[in-house]
Parts: sequence; structure tokens; C-alpha cells
Amino acid sequence: MPTAHGVAAPLDPPLRPGERVSLHVDAGDGAREVIGFVTGVGSDTVGVVDRRGHEHVVGLADILAGRRVGVALGRRPEATPRDLLDALAARAGLTGDCWVGRISALLEGRTPPAEVPAWGEWAELDGVRARFEGEWVSLPAAPDDVVVAAAWWATRMGARSVQVRGDSAPDGFVRLG
Repeated sequence: MPTAHGVAAPLDPPLRPGERVSLHVDAGDGAREVIGFVTGVGSDTVGVVDRRGHEHVVGLADILAGRRVGVALGRRPEATPRDLLDALAARAGLTGDCWVGRISALLEGRTPPAEVPAWGEWAELDGVRARFEGEWVSLPAAPDDVVVAAAWWATRMGARSVQVRGDSAPDGFVRLG
């Protein structure tokens, strides 16, 4: 990514809000890595929010190397102990059949939204409440686009898996008995 003049060239194609990136940045006293979702791109800076909610504003000229990265894979959600999933569901006020899936599989090949609901434990998406906790987002059965929106929201905070409670879930989810 560096040019012959020592100034970083932009990623090609240019960065877009919503993309997950890993940037190797000249911090003045050494290099550091910034991993997160692009929140904004200016003429000479890029904003990146990490999984802890910290916003990093990075000068494009300070980027030594960068790449787009996919949503983190996480553990196998179907191997999660059922009592843990039931406790997550109870705290979210959910009941019904338990369906689980990996966020990375659900979001694969989809264009990330430029914006997601505000950072926090709860989000409302088209009238459906989703709850983020640890590596999980839990929500009731909902249309696939709502489950996808909840996954995009929760993955920015570090979620890796989705739990849907009710009579259906998106293709690829596993129903646990």
C-alpha cells in the first residue's frame, strides 16, 4: 500500500462505510493495527469503530498497509451448551424453538450497510427487538432481512453467532432439539 513517496495509497476500490478492515497504521511512535468497521471516509481520513466501540480516526497518509477482512468466524454455534442458549434467550425475553447460525455464514456475500442501530445491548429493527450479549445476538423469529440487519448490528460489537427463537429461521440455521 505505501507509494514511492512514503504516503499510503488508498485501498482499491476505495473504502466504504460498513466494510470491516484491518489497517496497519503509523502511530508516530511505532505502528499499530486498527481492526473494525469503517464508519466514514473523508478526503484525508477514515473512521473505524472497533469491537469495543472506540472510534479511531486514521489519516489516510498514516496507513502503511490495509486490507478488507470478513466477519469473524467464531465458534460452532450448534456446539454451544443448550443451557447457555436458554439463559441468553431468557434474558432477551424469548421463547420457542431454538435455531442457531454463524453470523459469518449469514452475511457472506452481502453488502454491509453504511449504518447500523446505535451501540448497545438492545436494538429495534423493523419492530423486532434484538439483544446482544457476548458473542451472541438473540431475537425472535423474523423475516430474513431483519435477522441479517440484527447480525450486521451485533457483529460490530463482536458477536459471532445468532440465536433465533420461534418457528423459523433463515436458511442454513440449525434447529436444536
